[in-house]
Amino acid sequence: MTELTLASTQHADLAAAAQKKRSAQQKKTAHMVRNYHLIAVSYLIDGVVLALFHLAGTISWVPVVAYTASGMALSIMLAWLIGSGWTQRFKDPGIVMAQTITAQMIQLGSMYFFPEIGFMFALLLFIVYSSLTMRLEVRQALVAWGLISVISAAVLGVSGQALRIPDSNLTEQLISMAFFALTLWRCIWLGAYNTGMTALLKTRGTQLAALTAKVDQLAHRDELTGLLNRRSLLGSLHDEQQRAARQKTQLCVAILDLDKFKSVNDTLGHLAGDKTLKIFANTLSSLTRKSDRFGRYGGEEFLLIMTGTGTDTALVPLERMREALADANWSEVAPGFGMTFSCGVACYEPGESLEALLQRADEALYRAKADGRNCTRLG
Repeated sequence: MTELTLASTQHADLAAAAQKKRSAQQKKTAHMVRNYHLIAVSYLIDGVVLALFHLAGTISWVPVVAYTASGMALSIMLAWLIGSGWTQRFKDPGIVMAQTITAQMIQLGSMYFFPEIGFMFALLLFIVYSSLTMRLEVRQALVAWGLISVISAAVLGVSGQALRIPDSNLTEQLISMAFFALTLWRCIWLGAYNTGMTALLKTRGTQLAALTAKVDQLAHRDELTGLLNRRSLLGSLHDEQQRAARQKTQLCVAILDLDKFKSVNDTLGHLAGDKTLKIFANTLSSLTRKSDRFGRYGGEEFLLIMTGTGTDTALVPLERMREALADANWSEVAPGFGMTFSCGVACYEPGESLEALLQRADEALYRAKADGRNCTRLG
């Protein structure tokens, strides 16, 4: 029953981790969609400025409709593609580069066709580039800067007209000043946004590290005792066997089994059994060397991997553990309660397989139980 409970708990933790990952992905998608909606609103604001210039007689209605409609249509379409999940197949699900290149083409095209208010599109091109650099490495940003500069120069050269700041009358001057102020506000907003994103990435990184550590713990640690689980123990034993064979050093393994543990579950309940396993694990793990590996092998069995230890010294740490277990405080389990263990030890022989090594230790454990328990036998 205890093993089933542990397995169920581990499964629930893994499911919770997966759900947390899905939730983070959904939040990220919603954030990207919201950004594109903000970009659409930005195009709308630019359209209002263009409309003011139209009312002031600076431009016709063509740039107002062409610029605003193309920018908003692009942003809304990209937001829909991201929200539908269609872009998840791409390396960059936010398709930032595609959006940025298209936005730059809109600004450069507007500079060419409507040079009478070219200053406005030049400033907007600067805003687009600034937002792009927040997502690029330094080399990529420099390449983008070079390309934009060359294309901008080409556009101005082909058009044969200088970029104008409308200032022929007070209305045009006020609109131009208002747009300069709006551009400054956008720069400040981009800086604040970048700072917020940096803080968010740091938080997400911390959360991801914690989640990774949790998954790693579930994969390599026993849920109840916190010790290494069977998979990790066998992996460590394989590594130590390879090292012992290569460097011709000594290696011993000990399988420890709690004596009459089943009666604890039957008489005191599984909660008491869990407490017994925890106290046992904490008491013995505190006595192991840093070079050794100690963990839960399965059920009430534990495995101790002793590096640099031969048959003549393998019994010393085990007897020290036996004494510590006798002095442990078991009152949390039940008044007057105590626990002992039987142990089988086997030391690695050159050329021996792990299966054979563990089999000898297991056979020695059975002899220890047959000899009355609470003792250690060599295999």
